[in-house]
Amino acid sequence: MSTITASEDLRNKLGVKKPGETEWVNTFIFGDPKVGKTAFVATAQDHPDTAPLLLFDVEGGTTTIRDRTDIDVVEIRSIDDYRKKVNELYRMGDDLQNHYRTLAVDNMSELQALDLIPIMKEAKAKNPDKVDIDVPGQREWGKTREHMRLIARQLRDLPINLILTAHVFTVEREGQPAKHYPGFGGKAKSDVAGFMDIVGYMTMVQDRGKEAYTQVQFRGTRQVLAGDRFDILGDTMQNPTFPEIWQKIKGQES
Repeated sequence: MSTITASEDLRNKLGVKKPGETEWVNTFIFGDPKVGKTAFVATAQDHPDTAPLLLFDVEGGTTTIRDRTDIDVVEIRSIDDYRKKVNELYRMGDDLQNHYRTLAVDNMSELQALDLIPIMKEAKAKNPDKVDIDVPGQREWGKTREHMRLIARQLRDLPINLILTAHVFTVEREGQPAKHYPGFGGKAKSDVAGFMDIVGYMTMVQDRGKEAYTQVQFRGTRQVLAGDRFDILGDTMQNPTFPEIWQKIKGQES
C-alpha cells in the first residue's frame, strides 16, 4: 500500500472533500399537476437551515401558496428571462448563501416549453416551408435536451440547496404496468434526474375512510424513476417537507 500522502495545503487548493460529502441538498420532485409539489417547495421557508427560500415561478402556479407572503417569488416567463436571473445569482458567488439558503424552480417541464419557443422560431425561419412551428423534430428535441442538461448542471452547482419540480410523463403499453418519468419531451426524461441527489415521485393517496395525503416515492423501480443517493429516506414518505428531508440527510452525515 502506498505511503504517499497529499499535503493539507494542496488539498485546500484543490477543494478536496470526502466521498459523498455535501453541504447542500439537491432534490427533484415530479408528479401530476395540483398534487402538492408547490406546497412542498414552500416548506423550505419553515426551517432556519433551509430558509430564506427563493422561488422561480415558471408555471404561474403560486396561487396555492398565496398566503406565504414570507417567500420571495420571481416570475419567469421566457428562457432569456430565466438566464438573466440565474446569471445574477452566479455573479454573487458564495455570497449568495448569505441571502438565500434554498432555490426552487417550479417547474422544469414548463421551463423546457419556454426553451423550445426560440428553438422552433429559429427552425421555422431557416426552413419556413418544411417546419411546423408547433411540432419539434429530432434536431429541435436534441437542442432542448442539451439545454436542459446544462440548466440542471448550473442550478446544481449554485452554493445553496436546490428544489426542482416537474410534471409526470407516464408511458402506458397494453398488458404492461404504467411507467412514470419526470415530464420532459424528447429523450430528456432521465437527464435532469441524473444531476440530482434525490428524485421523488409525488402522488396523492386516498385511503378508504381516511383523509387524503401526499406520498413521495424515493425508491426507484421498473415503474418509477426515483432515487436517493444518501439511502436514508426509505421507500416512501407521507406528507414530507423539505426541512424534514434536509434534517434526515444532515443527521446521517453528522
